[in-house]
Amino acid sequence: MSFKINFIYENDTIYIAHCFPYTYSDLGNFLNRVCNPQLTKDRLKRTMLTRSIAGNPLDMLIITNLESSQDDIAERPAIILSSRVHPGESNASFIMEGIIDFLMSKDPDACALRDKYVFKIVPMLNPDGVITGNYRCSLGGYDLNRQWLNPTMKASPEIYALKDMIKKTLECRKIELFVDIHGHSRQKNLFIYGCSR
Repeated sequence: MSFKINFIYENDTIYIAHCFPYTYSDLGNFLNRVCNPQLTKDRLKRTMLTRSIAGNPLDMLIITNLESSQDDIAERPAIILSSRVHPGESNASFIMEGIIDFLMSKDPDACALRDKYVFKIVPMLNPDGVITGNYRCSLGGYDLNRQWLNPTMKASPEIYALKDMIKKTLECRKIELFVDIHGHSRQKNLFIYGCSR
């Protein structure tokens, strides 16, 4: 097995990426490919959750069987997925891309999941941090993963909007699962941190 190491040579310095890069443009290209209304209107709706401090759109995908009756859709519980709250954890974007590709596929398990759940997916929670090349913080200098208790639209509109979407979702349907996908600087393979209850 072989692999390629990408590096940038600048001013007698070599920069090696911790993970393979996944840019905001990469996400845009992926979403433009996946969100084709002629091909996916039966299972996907793309919307904007909010705008970041810099005005970048925070995309949200809603994936479910949209050919079902409104009553059937209303009874489905939600599964909420988010990733890339920490810009330097680009591996989270690759995981999220794989999840979206699978959920959009014609695989029988994916079809069964779309019949049973409404997936609300925010694939990049910190676009400003990704664009500016930050490792952990937003454009405002905040670690957005530490803003959940009291987010504000001014300092952390991304977390404020996601938390508001979660509250509104709970008004009309149960949330079965919330997963926020990260990378880790020391842990290997896949692992889960969860609530103690």
